[in-house]
Amino acid sequence: MRDGLVQKYGSAARQEAATLRLLHAHNVPVPRVTDCREHQLTLEHLSGEPLPDLIERGSYEPRVLAFALCDWFAAFYAAMPGLSRGDVNGRNFLYDGVRIVSVDFEDALVPGSPAHDAGRLAAFLVTYDTHYPALRADLTTHFTKEFATRFGCSTDEIREETALELVAMQKRRA
Repeated sequence: MRDGLVQKYGSAARQEAATLRLLHAHNVPVPRVTDCREHQLTLEHLSGEPLPDLIERGSYEPRVLAFALCDWFAAFYAAMPGLSRGDVNGRNFLYDGVRIVSVDFEDALVPGSPAHDAGRLAAFLVTYDTHYPALRADLTTHFTKEFATRFGCSTDEIREETALELVAMQKRRA
């Protein structure tokens, strides 16, 4: 995302642009669309790093990052009640040390529960390779607890969704 340009094809570019514009209009931290043509979508330049890069280096405070993630989801759910972010791969979340911005909305938003989003993201968090596994575990714990508190789901629901996503990830990677 550092170059500010994402290539898409056909109506996928228009669909993603429409989603980003809608989210941006509702103050959800997403990149601003600067241009959309038939086969390309141009977005504003974003600062920040993808979550996996931060986790790999251990350059974050787990509780602060967990709260920033929950802040992003709070903005999203306020703007899109009843919908799920869906594609919660950690590479789709950039952190600049203060806030999270989410990218990659080529897949349509779908009905879903907050626990589903949290479980899917937690599954990605626990699978990142790092020299700092205790730090990563703290991040996952803080994220799960804060998410459950803010969005009215139980940590058990999130753990169940995490387990389901870990199985799905294993099948995709096999």
